[in-house]
Amino acid sequence: MIRILISVDEETRIALIEDGALIEFFIERPWMKDIVGNIYKGKVERVLPGMGAAFINIGIGKNGFLPLKDVDGKLRVGDEVIVQVAREGKDLKGPRLTVKVSLPGHYVLLLPGSNRVGVSRRISKPSERKRLKELLKKSLPPSFGAVARTVAGGEDERVILGDLSELLSLWGEIMEKFYASPAPSLLYSEPPLIEKVLRDWFSPEVEEICSDSLEALSEVKRILGKWGKGEPEVKFLYHNFETISLFEAYGVEDELNKLLLRRVPLSCGGEIVIDRAEALTVIDVNTSSFVGGENFEKTALTTNIEAAREIARQLRLRGIGGIVIIDFIDMRNEKSKEILIKELASELKKDKREVEICSFSPLGLLELTREREGPDLIERLGMTCPYCSGRGWVLSEDTLLMDIKRRLKKFLMLGEDRVLEIRVNPAFKAFLDRVKLEWEEAYSKRIEIIEDATLSFDAFKIKTKI
Repeated sequence: MIRILISVDEETRIALIEDGALIEFFIERPWMKDIVGNIYKGKVERVLPGMGAAFINIGIGKNGFLPLKDVDGKLRVGDEVIVQVAREGKDLKGPRLTVKVSLPGHYVLLLPGSNRVGVSRRISKPSERKRLKELLKKSLPPSFGAVARTVAGGEDERVILGDLSELLSLWGEIMEKFYASPAPSLLYSEPPLIEKVLRDWFSPEVEEICSDSLEALSEVKRILGKWGKGEPEVKFLYHNFETISLFEAYGVEDELNKLLLRRVPLSCGGEIVIDRAEALTVIDVNTSSFVGGENFEKTALTTNIEAAREIARQLRLRGIGGIVIIDFIDMRNEKSKEILIKELASELKKDKREVEICSFSPLGLLELTREREGPDLIERLGMTCPYCSGRGWVLSEDTLLMDIKRRLKKFLMLGEDRVLEIRVNPAFKAFLDRVKLEWEEAYSKRIEIIEDATLSFDAFKIKTKI
């Protein structure tokens, strides 16, 4: 059973809970609009055959990156093209674009300009796959492809064709805008978060939708009504915030706080440690307090299997994309490694993003890649640490103490005879207070230590007091 929680305040947060466990989390803030999925009329600014790329102005301040391998024919500077954002930009990089546009509906993914007709790999029954494929083939106009999404399995033809009809109509509106608008222009933007999550995640397994906003519940009922869904199949609940918030009532708030931590404990006593770097994410698996029995290979496999399940869940919840390197506990038995990879692959099938698992490297590391769309959870909720500038560490108290001492000696060599003022972060002042008298006696100088909250932990300023 899946429960959807929708919390609306200045921001909208949505959590999916399956059998009591948080499986997906989404957040939308008015000042942080996602552009993945948006469709633009762009203008070619630069073509770099050596890089195999063109840079397209889509009107957002940063030119988008379009791989030339996606383009049929030749692009020239000044050409106007219809493009879709496949991945958001990062730092100084613009978004990644594609000319292979797709329009997602609840039951169907429309592929304008394609001849591909497919069915979700999660629909495994051959007769159902055949039915859906034939239905789409006979219903699509020329130069259109489509993919039947997972929830189309077992659904009535009329409902599926209604979804397809809406998408074809939407594409017609997009093309009208394309011919009528100057470049660059926004032609289509993804719907608000509530509609987007329902479109991509609502299924027969959803039995309950709970919100702290009556307006949000009304919107949910309207959207589901378009697909002929709603009561009595789904229970709608309103959470009146009196003493406890919606997310606190279901234990989601605590879970979200844990998602920002490096260490994730496992029920077996082991743990996984997740570290982010610029180019990749590294995950280390430790037995920690779990020692198991006398058979270490069995202990390692037990911990690794639980870690694999949790890693798959953490990748989804944290929105981690790109290259992921996993350092599982070493296992010598090749069969154990096969069991582990099979378990990880099984868990990753629940992921809606593309994931590719590689084999173990000679060093025993497992590499996988996960489709990256936009900022991960830490990038959405956090910022670069103002104290360490993103390094993840600061100078130790002893190192900082020696740095200050060297600077003091320099002031004394310059013949300063006035009171010396040392400004430090409040967290370091107590440590410095312990050596203040010793320094005053050693240097025959009066020293004042001042708290300055604007300084990072390992920064300081020394000056003479007038």
